[in-house]
Amino acid sequence: MGVLVAGGTGALGRPVVRELIFDGVAKARPQPEVIEALRGKVRAVVICPSNPFISIEPILAVPGMRAAIEGCGAPVVAISPIVAGKAVKGPTAKMMQELGLAVTSAAVAQRYGNLLDGYIVDQGDAEGVPGKVHVAPTLMTSVVTKEALARTVLSFADSLS
Repeated sequence: MGVLVAGGTGALGRPVVRELIFDGVAKARPQPEVIEALRGKVRAVVICPSNPFISIEPILAVPGMRAAIEGCGAPVVAISPIVAGKAVKGPTAKMMQELGLAVTSAAVAQRYGNLLDGYIVDQGDAEGVPGKVHVAPTLMTSVVTKEALARTVLSFADSLS
């Protein structure tokens, strides 16, 4: 499966994203071990703060994958990749703007729709986010902040069970 980014060119001949196409997704299948793991005892499904368009949505587009996550019985928690109107890293903010979306945590949460049981956002980013939201520091700049966020995610997920 490949991700095709359809668009045109903008200022200075730079590419502009207008549409994302997951080429070959209809033929893709989840790894049996993944489906088996989701059928087992899962504490939480965590969607890390990654680009929803080119990292997360291709996974969710694989036939059966979204349903397996939704049906696993564990809370599904995502961490926003947007902090204060900017992407933590990579082209997320640029892609959101080019697709006509606001660069906000709320816009990312809306992309995931009813898949999420909870959403973790950074300080000041909760406005307009639907559903159950937990505000916590989400920038991982050291082992200490990474461990703190992991503990926060699991604690929040446990509260949703």
